[in-house]
Amino acid sequence: MALWPYRLEAAAARLRAQIWRLRGLAVGSSAAVHAGVRLRFGAPSVPSALGERSVLYRDVQILATGAGSFRIGRDSHLAPGAYVLVGGQALEIGDDVAIGPGLMLFCESNDAGPDGLFRTQYRRAPVRIGNNVFIGARVTVLPGAVIEDGVVVAAHAVVSGRLAAGWVYGGCPARPLRPQRAEASAP
Repeated sequence: MALWPYRLEAAAARLRAQIWRLRGLAVGSSAAVHAGVRLRFGAPSVPSALGERSVLYRDVQILATGAGSFRIGRDSHLAPGAYVLVGGQALEIGDDVAIGPGLMLFCESNDAGPDGLFRTQYRRAPVRIGNNVFIGARVTVLPGAVIEDGVVVAAHAVVSGRLAAGWVYGGCPARPLRPQRAEASAP
C-alpha cells in the first residue's frame, strides 16, 4: 500500500493552515487544516489560535463572531464533521485533546424562556475543555460546560455543567461512570 497519497494530503493540510495564518488565525508549527474546513473568527483584537501539531480534519466548522474567539491547544484534533458554534463567546480546548467525529459544541444555543418562544431566548456561556481529554463520537457539549483535565466522555453523551478531572462520563446528561484511575476522588 502506497503512503504517498496520505503524505500528500498531510502536506496540503499544513499548507492550508498557513493560508489561515494569512487570514489572521494564530497557527502553531506543523498545524494542519484539511479540505472542507470552514472557519469564522472574530475581530483581530480577539485572537483565535490553532496550536502546534493540532489538526482540524475534513468538514470541521468553527464559527465565532464579533468578540467570539477559540483557542485549540497543541497536539489536539477535531475529527471530521465537528460543528462548533462559538458565536460571541470564548472556547478553550487544551493540549492533547482528541475529539471524535460528529461533535456538536455550542457556546450559544436557543433556550426555553418565560415567553415560550425558543427563537427569541438564548443561553450564552464560554466552554472550556482541559488537557488530556478524550471526547467520543457524536458528543454534544452545551453552553457553559467545563470539562476538566484527564476526562473521557463516551460517545453520544450530552455534556452540561462541570465534569470533574480523572473520570469517565457517559449518558444524557453525562454522569460519572467510573474513575480513570483508582486514586481519583468522587466528582
